[in-house]
Amino acid sequence: MLSQISDHTWYLPKDDQTNRPALGYVVSGRSSLMIDAGNSPDHISHFYGNVRSIGLPDPEFIALTHWHWNHVFGLSGSPAKSIAHALTNERLHMMQRWDWSDSSLNSRVATGVETAAAAEMIKKEMPVRHSFKVKPADISFVVQCSIRVEDLDCHLIHVGGPHSDDSVVVYVPQEGVLFLGDCCYENPYRNSSLKLTELQSVIKKLTEIDAKWFLPAHASVIEKEKYMVLLHRIEEIGTVINDANDFVQGRKRLETHYGRALLQEEIELADQFVKGNNEFDGAPDFKNIS
Repeated sequence: MLSQISDHTWYLPKDDQTNRPALGYVVSGRSSLMIDAGNSPDHISHFYGNVRSIGLPDPEFIALTHWHWNHVFGLSGSPAKSIAHALTNERLHMMQRWDWSDSSLNSRVATGVETAAAAEMIKKEMPVRHSFKVKPADISFVVQCSIRVEDLDCHLIHVGGPHSDDSVVVYVPQEGVLFLGDCCYENPYRNSSLKLTELQSVIKKLTEIDAKWFLPAHASVIEKEKYMVLLHRIEEIGTVINDANDFVQGRKRLETHYGRALLQEEIELADQFVKGNNEFDGAPDFKNIS
């Protein structure tokens, strides 16, 4: 069921069972924008049903926050015009050529192009995929793109960050709302790692955006001030880990810093920064994968 953030912004909450992210929605009059397309045609159909059930219009536009499957697979189930960063669209065009049968999916997991966790969720969310094709976006941009939803401005801003280099946020200044996508999370295609410099870069960009409410795609809506406290705490852990490239060394540095035993969440974050200090290339180069 849709939850309201402000007068003109809503979201469909996340569903962890099949890794469905929260889907954003901005509406004014008969004009509307959807943020992310969901992880399957069924997911976006569920979103449309919720929008229609409260008398709101189908989205005219869909903004994609990045290329990962659970944010883009629903695009094939919508007639709306879609907008994505150029890097996102480049990857969608590549993925459009791919076969999504179990055997092909398993092959891409074996070669490191797809993660085992994503493959498991894809199979669970979409048991039948024999005719499925990824749909690229209709419009692409490089730095920033703005969409007018009647009297509201919706700014698509490329921020990059640790999760994916194409990450985009959607800012609605009149509503004081920022849809974050996954821009601050670890990178599942880089061994679930975090890199401090990438996190600090996105923190700086988010700090400069004058929003009251943030919506991370895999959490609930939260006040900006509270979310920034969380991000700075993660940044502190990364700063303490510094250049450690061994799990034991990283955890020991953090234990010494805190002067106590680490919480499980702190251990996981420490390990993610250690992974980020080792050599990973980021998103796989899958141009020649079929």
